[in-house]
Amino acid sequence: DCQALPAPYVINMSLLQSLFANTWSLTAEMAPYLLVGFIAAGLLHWLVHPGWIRRWLGRPGLAGIRNGCLVGVPMPLCSCSVIPVATSLYRSGASRGATVSFISSTPQTGVDSILATYSLMGGLFTLVRVIVAFFSGLVAGLLVERLAEKPTGQSPADSCGANNSCCGAAREPEPASTASCCSGETGPRKSAVDALRYAFLTLPADLAGALLVGLAMAGCIATMLPAGWLEGTALSSGFAAFGIATLVSLPLYVCATASIPMAYALVAGGFSPGAALVFLIVGPATNTATVAALWKLLGRNAAIVYVASLVLVAWLAGWLFNALPGPAALELHHHPDESGQIAPWQQVTALFLIAVLAFSRLARSRTPSID
Repeated sequence: DCQALPAPYVINMSLLQSLFANTWSLTAEMAPYLLVGFIAAGLLHWLVHPGWIRRWLGRPGLAGIRNGCLVGVPMPLCSCSVIPVATSLYRSGASRGATVSFISSTPQTGVDSILATYSLMGGLFTLVRVIVAFFSGLVAGLLVERLAEKPTGQSPADSCGANNSCCGAAREPEPASTASCCSGETGPRKSAVDALRYAFLTLPADLAGALLVGLAMAGCIATMLPAGWLEGTALSSGFAAFGIATLVSLPLYVCATASIPMAYALVAGGFSPGAALVFLIVGPATNTATVAALWKLLGRNAAIVYVASLVLVAWLAGWLFNALPGPAALELHHHPDESGQIAPWQQVTALFLIAVLAFSRLARSRTPSID
């Protein structure tokens, strides 16, 4: 006769089933929006010329800082991908303030993460996240421009010839490892094939690892943390939640898209929406790699001012968001229909998303030059 399974085994199997169900449900909810975001990112990659970005960010004062935010908010670059791009922009003539505003606003959002945020957190939260990304970049850029001393050594103009003229005078050829400001002006236009390659190979390969880890962690949180468990505690309304979100997110490498399911799971468990907003602001923009690169590029004072300004703006935004009326403050989107089941078309898009992520990572491992 077959004997009944031991109780711990039954419990573990049930736990694993719940973990898989929660993770898959979040994946299916985000997948359609992420795929549309990938396509939009490919179009941006195709249509936006690097030389135009460099000219726009090279404007002095507030104009360059504002332009750094306007360029950075929709740009689909993760926390580490933004570092070489920002370095290239700075050495091509972008001001310190514009460089900082670009580094701040870019990893917080992107067309892919904007759509993914809407898929789980609703329209109002998405709008606030975009506004805060722009405002935090503006504040960080202005404060660095005014308060931080200029670093000693090479200036931005050194990479672009005399008087910071990009391609205006004859220059010595640059090493292959250094971004040329002139190459962005005269290089060939990207094609539709380049757009598709970026949308379904380069960008998914950049996001795959962090996104899958973020979804798995969100599934664990949703499984282990009962819905509403934190409601009524300091984490639901107090500044203690902001402190915890800041301490966790400051050193953590988490991209703008991968952080969304984690934030959703925390809010579903009772974490305050404002604290989730702090997590989504501070996490992508202030990981150790970004701060170290900024320290090396612009100096210690600039790095300190950058981190302090982002944390300040994040806390202020979180406090204001928590002050909104409860029903209007956050509308969590999770199950698309009244039965609480995942729609078949979302199941298909989730499978397609997993296939795209897996194929892009495999292609990168075999052909590192796909970037």
